[in-house]
Amino acid sequence: MKMRSAKTLVFYHGTNKITACNFLTRSVFECSPEVIGLLASWGEWASTAEIARAHGWSKSDLNAVVPQLLDFSALVAAGSPLAEQETEFSGQWSWGIPTALMHFCVQDAEFMTIEQAEARQIERAGHVAQPDLLLKNATGAIRLPNALDDNELLSLMARRRTNRTAAAPTITAQQLSDCLFAGMGITGETGNCVGALPLGMTPSGGARNPYEAYVVAFGVEGLEPGVYHYSAADHDLGRISANHLPKISELVGGQEWADAMPCLILLCARLDRTMWKYEDANAYRVVLIEAGHIGQNMMLAATRHRLSACPTAALSHSAIKRLLGLDRLTDAPIYGLTLSAPQPSPHPAGQSIN
Repeated sequence: MKMRSAKTLVFYHGTNKITACNFLTRSVFECSPEVIGLLASWGEWASTAEIARAHGWSKSDLNAVVPQLLDFSALVAAGSPLAEQETEFSGQWSWGIPTALMHFCVQDAEFMTIEQAEARQIERAGHVAQPDLLLKNATGAIRLPNALDDNELLSLMARRRTNRTAAAPTITAQQLSDCLFAGMGITGETGNCVGALPLGMTPSGGARNPYEAYVVAFGVEGLEPGVYHYSAADHDLGRISANHLPKISELVGGQEWADAMPCLILLCARLDRTMWKYEDANAYRVVLIEAGHIGQNMMLAATRHRLSACPTAALSHSAIKRLLGLDRLTDAPIYGLTLSAPQPSPHPAGQSIN
């Protein structure tokens, strides 16, 4: 069997050890300088016998270490799924290794339960002081006019709350429509030196509009339960699937509160749209910022309908990509928002206080 060292390995020094990480598989392992030397010498497809002859390794030593290196995805077998994934990465990713390391290593993270997170905060608060959450100016600062006086837009914005409860099992098609259009709707067209560009409801770097929206609907009036793609171009929904519809919690890191929600909107980036124009890795930050623009518009449209749009970045990335049929390396689930008519909250700032 032909093998070579993985092209997506990075190494960093720890205390008395060297740690390696394959960011495509999120495999992290410790290794010795001798293993690094072996991987450095195995840059082209070769069998263990060929490596033994060329670099002086004994077959017994190689036979002992090679299975582990394959398990850690430090070595890649020719024709394997990982080899195909590496080829896809080298052909599609143009934002460099540091950005790739962050992007791929945060996929499919293991999330704490709410109880675990609260226990950790309480424990931490006992020995580490919290940083200030607001900064005030010194005495003598200039007082500005009241922003909420007779301002309908700001009054709407001030009513926005995240409430992770559902008072009813359904929302209307009009409510969903308004939320989708507020975040993703196309309102016109502009152009540049290479052609026409869509103008949307939110700013987009270079008008590249990298996001597509998908709806996992359980309780939307007029919609059969299923998964839908929202076309911003035509303001319509195309059904993707109704088979084996997962619980929403299975898509948002196990957050069980989400299972009571009528629907989930998923914002998925097509990174290649932005990569095509911007080779600078800073453009990755722009894509993430745009998710915030879109999500905020959706939340305000929901607030106008007396709904709560609950945002989350705790996503089960692989499960989402399988559900939506997103098989390209540059397709990336980034943000999710549930929609519901919330139960009245006993806390004046809302159920989740954010």
